[in-house]
Amino acid sequence: MRAYTMTWSNRMKTALVFSVVLALAGGVTAFAGEDGGAAAGGFLRYGSSARSLSLGNAVTGMADDVATSYWNPAGLAQLRTMEVTGMGATMFNDTRYSFFALGMPTESWGTFALNGIFTTSGEFERATWDADLDETFNEREGIVSLSWAGSWRRFAYGAAIKSVSQDIGGTSGSAMGVDLGAYYRPHRLFSVGVAVQNAVSPKITLIDEEEELARSVRLGLALRFFSNRMLVTSDIVETKWMDTSFRTGLEFWPVRSLSIRGGYDSEREHIAAGAGFRLNNWQFDYAYVSTDLGAQNVLSATLRFGVPFGVKVDRDKALFSPSGSDRQVHFDIQTAVRGAIESWRVEIAGEDGRIVRTMSGNGAPPDGVAWEGDDEDGRLVDDGTYQARIM
Repeated sequence: MRAYTMTWSNRMKTALVFSVVLALAGGVTAFAGEDGGAAAGGFLRYGSSARSLSLGNAVTGMADDVATSYWNPAGLAQLRTMEVTGMGATMFNDTRYSFFALGMPTESWGTFALNGIFTTSGEFERATWDADLDETFNEREGIVSLSWAGSWRRFAYGAAIKSVSQDIGGTSGSAMGVDLGAYYRPHRLFSVGVAVQNAVSPKITLIDEEEELARSVRLGLALRFFSNRMLVTSDIVETKWMDTSFRTGLEFWPVRSLSIRGGYDSEREHIAAGAGFRLNNWQFDYAYVSTDLGAQNVLSATLRFGVPFGVKVDRDKALFSPSGSDRQVHFDIQTAVRGAIESWRVEIAGEDGRIVRTMSGNGAPPDGVAWEGDDEDGRLVDDGTYQARIM
């Protein structure tokens, strides 16, 4: 079994960070309601992957891959390897929608990501107020953003700077904007996130009319059950000039390689379902989204590669007898983590979960530890299956 947690003893700091997240949630909701913006840029609020769509885009409180971190850039701090993902969908009136993202964690400089969204509409007939013209045109919109996230203990923070462009029949404009996010996971089964999309709102001018993209604030929660096999998420979203909306999603992994999902988005009244399949370093996701304009089928693919961050524990044998000639098992410990490690602890537990032996120390863990099948009092443990975990 593999497990890893950075530990610290000052619980007051934990409470302080949690209070900061809640204060941000209250403050940015009021921030979204300020005057000066319309609910433009709806394409920015569609989705970033088949997984997020099938969860109703209720991903602010989890944001655990490079695609879902589009909604909360602080989620990039959770990446353990490099990730690249892509999504494509055909929407109503032949509108094509695509998303790509590349995420790269570093040991000392946080995590970086580059992503983009592009939409192209079908053709429209050009007309004036008194006549139809024998011409057609289409509309193109796009966004390219550079994101960064850092972390402090269980708290993560992130930002994205983006360029938003729009072209309608040859008339184009572009502007810059900024997104902000925060993420806190006080317990392995619970996390909360808050994000502000268009904290600095892009203002695009086409001919002589300026259009400001709507600021959107998201507060999200995520709960994990059954050893992380089930995920329940929910978001409350406040978008300027729009009613407050609610999103929720459920993901369940019946086996390690297959997931099933469902979600609801009250803003668009979308009901969604989907599935995911893992094969080695690949993950393939599908979403079925029911809308007023018809059903949409969305596919996305994700590749994870590179040396993972975290702690890896390998044993040199699966079976040994402390009373025979083969008297011990050796656990190799490999670490690649961000920041300094204050302390480490290896726990060996029986089938009933009871801890029979503990080994610990300060600073970074050693390259390995050995266990001779004894408990804390030096007595041999009973025959059975035992698990080692590092904290």
